[in-house]
Amino acid sequence: MRILYFLLLLSVVQLNAQKGLSNMPLVSDQVIFQENNGAVAVEAEYFYKQSKSEIRQWYVKSKEAISSDDLSASKQTHLKASNNAYIEILPDTRITHSDAFVKGENFSNKGGELGILHYKVRINEPGRYYVWVRAFSTGSEDNGIHVGLNGEWPAHGQRMQWCKGKNKWTWESKQRTKKEHCGVPKEIYLDIEKSGIHDIQFSMREDGFEFDKFILTKDSNFTPKNEGLKVTTLWPMKSYYKQIAASVMGNKTLPIDDFPIKNTGFYKHAGGYWLGINPNKHKEAQTTTPFTFKNGTYDLVFVAVGENDGQSEFTIRINGKKLGTFKPPLSKDLFEEGEHNNALWENVKLKKGDRITVHARIGSADGKEWARARWSGIIFTPAGKGKEVIKTPFESNIEVVQNIVPAINPPSGRIAIVADGNSPDPDDLGGTAVSIALLRASGLEERLVHYSHSCDLIRNQRISEKAEKERHHLMQSACDVTSRRWEGFESLTFLDAKWNKDETVKDLAKAINASTATDPLWIIEAGEPDIIGFALQASSKEKHQFVKVITHHPANDDAGDFFEWQQILDFGVEEVRIPDQNIKLKVPIEKWNWARDHKDSRIQQVWTFGKLAEVDDVVKFQKGKWDCSDAGMILYWITGANVNNGLEQGTVSDVKSMLLDYISAND
Repeated sequence: MRILYFLLLLSVVQLNAQKGLSNMPLVSDQVIFQENNGAVAVEAEYFYKQSKSEIRQWYVKSKEAISSDDLSASKQTHLKASNNAYIEILPDTRITHSDAFVKGENFSNKGGELGILHYKVRINEPGRYYVWVRAFSTGSEDNGIHVGLNGEWPAHGQRMQWCKGKNKWTWESKQRTKKEHCGVPKEIYLDIEKSGIHDIQFSMREDGFEFDKFILTKDSNFTPKNEGLKVTTLWPMKSYYKQIAASVMGNKTLPIDDFPIKNTGFYKHAGGYWLGINPNKHKEAQTTTPFTFKNGTYDLVFVAVGENDGQSEFTIRINGKKLGTFKPPLSKDLFEEGEHNNALWENVKLKKGDRITVHARIGSADGKEWARARWSGIIFTPAGKGKEVIKTPFESNIEVVQNIVPAINPPSGRIAIVADGNSPDPDDLGGTAVSIALLRASGLEERLVHYSHSCDLIRNQRISEKAEKERHHLMQSACDVTSRRWEGFESLTFLDAKWNKDETVKDLAKAINASTATDPLWIIEAGEPDIIGFALQASSKEKHQFVKVITHHPANDDAGDFFEWQQILDFGVEEVRIPDQNIKLKVPIEKWNWARDHKDSRIQQVWTFGKLAEVDDVVKFQKGKWDCSDAGMILYWITGANVNNGLEQGTVSDVKSMLLDYISAND
């Protein structure tokens, strides 16, 4: 498995459903760009959040994000942008001077009013930092931006201006004044008085502004060229080496910490994750350490890092005798770790005290930029286990998910959900939490008119009376906690169908009786059909034609104690059947680590209820799984159902995109 390192702790890229453009942060707030020797460079698309973005938002543009129509029209600005990506603030409604001028909407002459970008930058040397920005301007109405510091918008951060260099990427650091509309040089700067981590911010002056990169420098005479300085960042990451080293019982390890560094030509890179070579100082390096384990025959795995600047060459020697050489393949991205970047030598005989030497020589793909011969250690695994070790999957915390946020396009009408959860299968715990969160994230919470749970009216013998009672309480908690945390459900009472059967039937029958041709009721069958049957029985027959029941699995349809599925259909309701949602939404629990590890407590809370189902001791088939399959029917309804071509087979990525899109907008 190839793991891509982008020099950044990438979080989740989520694309706008209509335009295919990302307005989501590409990095988390743990990513810190670091000033060295009085300068720091940051790619514009690496903001960790946006604020005041209700009217205008910044969107990432790259080859992947630009439509074929744009490409055919030669709108390929990204190809010459640093990192092949940039951002633009949209919508762009004032393209020419004759277009409508709307202050506070397509123009803001005051910093911090509209469309704010946030970047974390560690300043080691306090002082005055001149700000340079690389922008692409096509006219007179897309050539201005503001810069701020820690929520403050100083006078010398206002009104950055571009006049020259139209229709190409151009570096500028000038301030527009009443006397000089094209800007005064050396007047855009930030006075940073203390060392430490600061929030560098940019805000919109004119919509349609295209922003590629910025540089802060203490050198007032500095002028960037081409793509400017390289980006330097501090970032936390999981250790690939530690994970692969623990993959097989009996592995013996020599991590880089066991190799001497002084006078070897190596240095510790990325906070100590790898050893590497500084190409400005050395082209080769060598280090040796003793083999401290028992005599035996081992498979030797050398764990290296693929780089895109060039192919470095590693030579492994044992007691001075060459074992072999290895060149990691040239990577497509800045860094790659994984199977193809590991070297394997099988059946190597070793004795305690043998001298293990790693020699490295850096490589260059173009003769200008040099790789750094990065590596993380050696693993000695029992003979015959080497291939298993190098194929170890790696759960990185660097993740790129380019999923389009599902379009919210529900049919007309209201929605009612009838779930079980008190039956042996605990999947409704995760399903309930996700369903409620999805409705809130899509802005459709007010259309939820009924939610009942524990609809299995006669206890199954596979679950004890005590365990079933526990489930009732857990399901009520899933409803109450999720609705309170996510807000918007204050007028709704979440009902226990078994313990409050009469009230539940009455409430659902009331929703049925309120149905019309233009305001139908969509009932989600997320459990046994009995409550639905009793409510239909208690409601007006003429209203049943306006009721639609969404189902995805016969296990629910055929589980009724009082009503068979055909009896439900005989009431005259419309059956809306979609594929089994377990296929895509009952997944290995690791697929939900993004929620477990998310900084927002609402996302963590949703994960917690799915985890409670996974550790349930009533059934065994949920072990290792995170199951929100019934929530797939909610996703189907939110995205259009059978009226507007809803998602019939939603995925965890769809759920993730929708929830994180909401979290980002409501942080």
